[in-house]
Amino acid sequence: MMRASDIFVGVMDEALRVGTLVRFRAEGDSMYPTIRNGEAITIAPVSADEVVRGDVLLCRHDERVLAHRVVGVTTHGADRLFYLRGDAKAACDAPVGADALVGKVISVCRNGRMTPLCGPVARLRHRARAAASRAKAFVRLRAAFISRGVAVEWRC
Repeated sequence: MMRASDIFVGVMDEALRVGTLVRFRAEGDSMYPTIRNGEAITIAPVSADEVVRGDVLLCRHDERVLAHRVVGVTTHGADRLFYLRGDAKAACDAPVGADALVGKVISVCRNGRMTPLCGPVARLRHRARAAASRAKAFVRLRAAFISRGVAVEWRC
């Protein structure tokens, strides 16, 4: 997530329109652990027709510009709607149309190393992190029940 200045977004839109990659520091924790506060992200131009589930998009949301993951895509007539959610969030954002797309986040720079955020390896990395996160939440929940003396039965 980042606070959008009209000038910055205008310059970024023009750069992406002519095919130039844009890099800037992200603000916020909504995409943790994929994108951490202060890390540099690289944005590439993207067409609405190219977007698939799992991509991380930079989109306009009211006065802000957010980088969130695509968790669903629907088509209404000729229009495509994108359902986005930050990796650290439980709920989805309001759906956005193609006119809200700014670009696609293609990489993040962490500790001087570029990590790609698109392609099969990136999707596998995201699925592994999501599964680990769910397992961690399950263990915490079970520990909370046990510490309260609640009997927990496991059935196969």
